[in-house]
Amino acid sequence: MRSALGWVLLALGTAAAAQTSAPPADTATYSNPELHFTFEYPAELHPMKPQDLPGSSRAARFSNDPDVGTSDNLEAGQCSKRLLTVGETGAGPEGKAWASISLVEIEPGCIPAKALKSRHQMDLMLMPLVHSSTQVLGMMPMGPAVQYPVQNHRIYMSAAQGQPVQPTDLQNLQGPESVATLATQVQDRIVSWRIETNSMHLLNRILAGKVDFGAGSPEMLYPGHLGGDTAF
Repeated sequence: MRSALGWVLLALGTAAAAQTSAPPADTATYSNPELHFTFEYPAELHPMKPQDLPGSSRAARFSNDPDVGTSDNLEAGQCSKRLLTVGETGAGPEGKAWASISLVEIEPGCIPAKALKSRHQMDLMLMPLVHSSTQVLGMMPMGPAVQYPVQNHRIYMSAAQGQPVQPTDLQNLQGPESVATLATQVQDRIVSWRIETNSMHLLNRILAGKVDFGAGSPEMLYPGHLGGDTAF
């Protein structure tokens, strides 16, 4: 026979499990049935046209970095398909916080066949891709590019923080911001996230969003925390 304390602990455990399994009220979910892939992100980020997304670091990249051209080619034109573009320009209490997410699918025809068959070759392709995507004039890396497992998928990530400037006149475009690029192979495609924000709180909320590749329980996009002296 259970004691009164045992019943209380059981009830608390059941309530905690229910809270854990229920989706957070402040998140929205992107779902792609073709790729059997879902991704949670902050609900205040709403659909926007790519050209209207807040953030300026894409236009402020180093123009003389040969790797940047490679990543741009993969993420533009016939090679890519935009899956999600959401942003928010006034999420903070003072209406000054902003963030954007651009989720892109890289088509199989733009991926070397050997990379789809070899983990090592995929490493050689995606590590430089995410690294070059965060090479922005005026911004400093928040650590080396890394890779880590999420539901048996290898996620590649790079992040930078600082004040992006135009390489032409070295004028600051806006205040401090953070940018993170992540990529992973999903079936015969590559899915890439580009996150830009002036709020570390928003950045960590986005990175804490659950992803599901249909290979177990949903997991955080990045199982860590960025900010201050904490990098990867």
